[in-house]
Amino acid sequence: MGDVRKVLYYLATLAFTGFYLFSVYGYLTQHDFWAAEYARLGYPAYLVGIMSVVKPLGVLAVWVRRPLWLAQLAYAGFFYHLLLAANAHFQLGESAALLAVGLLACVVVSFLTQNAARTPAFRPEG
Repeated sequence: MGDVRKVLYYLATLAFTGFYLFSVYGYLTQHDFWAAEYARLGYPAYLVGIMSVVKPLGVLAVWVRRPLWLAQLAYAGFFYHLLLAANAHFQLGESAALLAVGLLACVVVSFLTQNAARTPAFRPEG
């Protein structure tokens, strides 16, 4: 069972962190477009600049897990960000809500399997 959780952890974590890093690339290369998208969804356009910094730092915190509280804070940030994104797209009747829900599921799976996947197994000596 440990191997299954490890595979689930790495697949889910790669999926959502990869998407987050890809979105940062979009923010940096098409800032005006994404600022307009944020505004269209009802959020302030200045969040694009903030998210350009916070997202990669959150990804780093999840992968490094040191200190552990910072990784947990990053998971919480991703969870709430995706919840708000799903709601905003859902309110406008956009299919992007499904992407946000899928990524939210990846965050939850990653969070729930992280300890099983990243904690070394206890091996008694003897």
